[in-house]
Amino acid sequence: MAKQIKIVHCIATPTAALVYLSEAPPAAIATPPNLDASNFAVRRAYPGASSQAVTVALNPNYYDKDAITVTLQLKGEPPLKVGDLISVQGKNLLTSDTPDTEVVFIKVNGAESQAEANSRRATQAFEDGVAYPVMTENVGNPPSSSYGGGTGTGGAGVSGSGSLPLAQLATQTITNVLGWKPKDDDAKGFVGALTQSFSLKDVEGHVESTWTPRTYAVQTDLAGGISGAQASLFTRANEALQQSLPLLDGLYALNPDSDAEMVTALKDIVSSQFTELVNELGYPGGPRISRVNQYFYLLLGDTLPSTSTIGISVVSDPDKIKGTLGKLRNELQLQSFSHYVNTIEDEQDITNYRILSDYLTSLAQSWVNNVGFFGLDTKKAFLGTQLVLLSRQLSVIGETVGEVRFALDSVFIGQSERQTLQLEFGHGEPAMFLEDVLSWTEAFAKDEGPQLIQNAGKLGVGDGFIPVVKKLETLVGEARHPKNIDDLPDGYRTIRVKHAMKDLEDQLAELARMAGEVSLQNPPKVFDYDEIVSKIHEEINKAAQKAGPVKARA
Repeated sequence: MAKQIKIVHCIATPTAALVYLSEAPPAAIATPPNLDASNFAVRRAYPGASSQAVTVALNPNYYDKDAITVTLQLKGEPPLKVGDLISVQGKNLLTSDTPDTEVVFIKVNGAESQAEANSRRATQAFEDGVAYPVMTENVGNPPSSSYGGGTGTGGAGVSGSGSLPLAQLATQTITNVLGWKPKDDDAKGFVGALTQSFSLKDVEGHVESTWTPRTYAVQTDLAGGISGAQASLFTRANEALQQSLPLLDGLYALNPDSDAEMVTALKDIVSSQFTELVNELGYPGGPRISRVNQYFYLLLGDTLPSTSTIGISVVSDPDKIKGTLGKLRNELQLQSFSHYVNTIEDEQDITNYRILSDYLTSLAQSWVNNVGFFGLDTKKAFLGTQLVLLSRQLSVIGETVGEVRFALDSVFIGQSERQTLQLEFGHGEPAMFLEDVLSWTEAFAKDEGPQLIQNAGKLGVGDGFIPVVKKLETLVGEARHPKNIDDLPDGYRTIRVKHAMKDLEDQLAELARMAGEVSLQNPPKVFDYDEIVSKIHEEINKAAQKAGPVKARA
């Protein structure tokens, strides 16, 4: 069957029509382009006296090579009106002996109906599905780990559906226990994480170890973690939690009629909410504002702002606190100067409650004062927090490269073919093989980029990291619509491949945006001795000129 170009979509106004083609006609990409009006037929699509053809003309800049569209100038007698139904057909778009395109119907200035859009998408999906196999992947085994172990067999040869390879299981367990991601060449980091996660104590001639979960420990390949405002909040919150839990456990009811089961339940709820609040404040990449505000609301009954707000004060009076802590106070009758107080011990019980409430309210006030440093759209994020987000984005790009390869495999463009599939770029970029673009992107996301940030910090992000990311973004964007797209396999032009490439381009653009927030915009100026001396001489000369000539004494 002869190769045929299709009209995939069309938009019309009373004087023009924009025609989207499945691929570029050779005449359109020639130098100069030599399509003409005879390559398109436009007619009114309803019967009657006015069902004649519509005159078509082409302006000099009628073809858009990036969108693969042709703009037709229309002139109807009588003129076309909004709502008119017209038909558009391409004629001999490849060669003089190739068949015409199928007729496409479109309303003038009429938006595509939902039914028409669904029909068009269904047709494209059906054609794609018939031509190529359905994209499937084995999900019986978990994905391979970057720390050894394949998808089927672990380091000790243990495998099976639904079970982790031993190497991956060991790595995941170490990561969960130490709050630190293992790296082959980072023995110092391992010792530090081990020291932070376990405390040793001599007990009757032997050493006992106690595990302390470190949710704030390093979690990324970029040595990012919590720093700045988050480190301050988490350290304070963690100390408050350690001091508050014994006080909470020791609270007792002054009212003899209190329900013991209700008191126990309220204590458990307060303990759980306080613990989860502290864990969230140590969340890698910055605490999620909605979750922190939710726990403060549950504990104190006070709605806190989600953005930096001046003049907001948290209710700090223990007798006016609402939420779970207020319910516990009412159940235990721990109000100040409660008429149930009879002894010093009873008053100490109220004091312990006030200390507990002060810990939480002061922590809430600190959160209100620092919430502007958090959030995805903040302009004042600290480096440690941003490095966690950068590490996540680099991991996403590495996965997206794999998804692009998977999509290419599904349309019969395998690894060997990708290594010989030449892409010709515009804007002065030299041609590259497809696999070279993908392998460069993957290597940068996994090795080159993280190493650059680790070694050079913020200055390296601005001078070395961002330029490479933008270059890769440009190359991937060019790879979606290369100049020689007509010479590439048909599978390369399928929707699934285009979507996968577009996703990779978008992820690289997001990485560039995030890196821009970390880069050092105005690096400190290096001390220049010669420049300082030169400025001193300039100032001396200016002062001398201002003073004028010195008269000699008689």
